[in-house]
Amino acid sequence: MGLNVKNLGLLAVGTAVKTVAKAVGKCPRLEREYHIEERLLGPWPSDGPYLWLHGASLGECRMLQGLAHALKEDLPNCPKILITTQKVEVASFLKDSCADVAEVAIAPADIPSALHSFVSSVQPLGLILAENELWPGYLSTMSKLSTRRNVALVSGRYRRSFPFINFSGMGYACMQTASDLGRFTYASKGFVPCTMGGDWKLLNWARDGGLVCVPEKTTVDVAFLSFHQEEAGTFVSMAKDSVDKGESVVLLPRRLSELNLFRKLLKEAELPVVDYPTVQRGAVSLVSRFGLSHEILLKSRSAMVGGSFDRRLGIHDFWEPLRMGVSTCVGPYAKGHDDVVTKLVAAHVVGQILSPSDYLRRRHPSPDVVRTYLMCERMKVLNSYKLLLNFLKGIL
Repeated sequence: MGLNVKNLGLLAVGTAVKTVAKAVGKCPRLEREYHIEERLLGPWPSDGPYLWLHGASLGECRMLQGLAHALKEDLPNCPKILITTQKVEVASFLKDSCADVAEVAIAPADIPSALHSFVSSVQPLGLILAENELWPGYLSTMSKLSTRRNVALVSGRYRRSFPFINFSGMGYACMQTASDLGRFTYASKGFVPCTMGGDWKLLNWARDGGLVCVPEKTTVDVAFLSFHQEEAGTFVSMAKDSVDKGESVVLLPRRLSELNLFRKLLKEAELPVVDYPTVQRGAVSLVSRFGLSHEILLKSRSAMVGGSFDRRLGIHDFWEPLRMGVSTCVGPYAKGHDDVVTKLVAAHVVGQILSPSDYLRRRHPSPDVVRTYLMCERMKVLNSYKLLLNFLKGIL
């Protein structure tokens, strides 16, 4: 295929990115934090072929981990699976938790040379992208590997994409909401078979029967999930209200590197602080490890969802406490999931407060209302998952 203006532009951008990345990679501190050389050169698994799954954040990759488990059970002759992520700390966490189901690696940089090395090593049979990870180089590279459309987007969220993106290699997309579906259908000019499939963070819960069981023996009055440093002041204000009532509070920070900031602010506010797994009434328990949200929510009466108290942030996974029967509340913002959260609040499935002053007056949704709503979401997820299985059977 000859080089047209679009291809020349992408090539020039890729060359520039590679030059900058190599320069940055020579700085030891930046290399330790971002693993630039690994994104450009690997190593990546060389015992392919693999089915390639890619996500960005911890939430997306945990969803892909659940999908990998499901595919191993439901897809005949399922190939080996590789999950890639953009984030170094997520890759480290996944390598331990995915040992029995998938290989894990840092994602290749979205430039021709890195993708060539990646494809040569991994030999991907197909690519499943999570939520909004529509990287132009990934799509164009996969489209050149087969005459069949071999890319799927699952649990899709769509606002906009990179200019000149080529959707011709995509054979299936399921979007979280009707709004996402409409925007993506318009952007892809109706070229990609597309459906509305809900949020696939619910997938394994849906496959396991979709039970919503309210925790019976609660030792945690309120769990603050994935709060960012930008929300630290808001968190301390709400935590103080809980502590003054004699409640037990647990904080799971979004980034473990921000834990000391929260500890400092809590002590300045003269609030008692303990370290999880210690939980006590009238104190704040700080969590210093990833992957403990499920364990904590099993003994939680209520949850406040981080990422929702600053308009610049993305809201954390609110489905996790909901599907576990924990009374769930969000703040005034829901970047990335505005449509869904608006519906959940309107249906009284999720509580919402607009400022910390409303914290003690927050709504605690009825478990029966939550169960009814989640049953509808379960059917969306299961139906779209069946369509993905059919798509994969066609390309494998």
